[in-house]
Amino acid sequence: MMKLRLELILLLIYFGLNQAFGKQAIYQSNFPEGLYQTKEDFLKKTPSLFLQLTIDKIKLVNDSDSLARRCFFKEKDTNKKIKKVFAISHNGQLYFSNWAILDNKSQKDKSVSPVESMNSFVRVLIGGDNFLYAEGAFVNPWQTGFSAGVAEGVGGIIGSELGNAIDKSYPITTFGGTGVVWDIKNEEFNIFRNCSDFNDFVENFPVEKIDCGKQIFELKQIREILNKIK
Repeated sequence: MMKLRLELILLLIYFGLNQAFGKQAIYQSNFPEGLYQTKEDFLKKTPSLFLQLTIDKIKLVNDSDSLARRCFFKEKDTNKKIKKVFAISHNGQLYFSNWAILDNKSQKDKSVSPVESMNSFVRVLIGGDNFLYAEGAFVNPWQTGFSAGVAEGVGGIIGSELGNAIDKSYPITTFGGTGVVWDIKNEEFNIFRNCSDFNDFVENFPVEKIDCGKQIFELKQIREILNKIK
């Protein structure tokens, strides 16, 4: 009894500290383990393939997360990169490919390209009945000055250069990453290109909008609001 009480106290302290320091709980996927090659497989929650995989984590600025937020997947036996796969459920985490996001993005998200490879993946950070939220590296190539090849993920840039590219991509945007959601009801991705774009997205939800004229549009703000409407 004493041991159980001590464990309960420690658990409460843990969650209390998480809230106090604003730490986000790790999203756990409810999708069966495996590779979902198509959107249809994903919607049916039926994996197309089962492979032993390894993860190549993409280096991000000030990233202390033990789990890869953006990465490549490789077959363990052959070391070949996984390509043209909609999503992967791996070790309790869910990942979307850049290829899937661009191929299934909302029609409103025009002139958006990934700075990283089309075959790289982003991990779902927040999930619920309405949305699955991740953070990628997307820019408007017309406004960054990057070549078409790099903008389409043939090359790729990292670190502060990537942050600056995203920052310059739109007049007001997120530094170091771009918020992306899978809209479960509408079966499409939405890429939050800038502050007003995000406010339009949450228009019909009972949440306070971001003041685009006075506040810096940050990923932290997106996460806080998505946690309320997920």
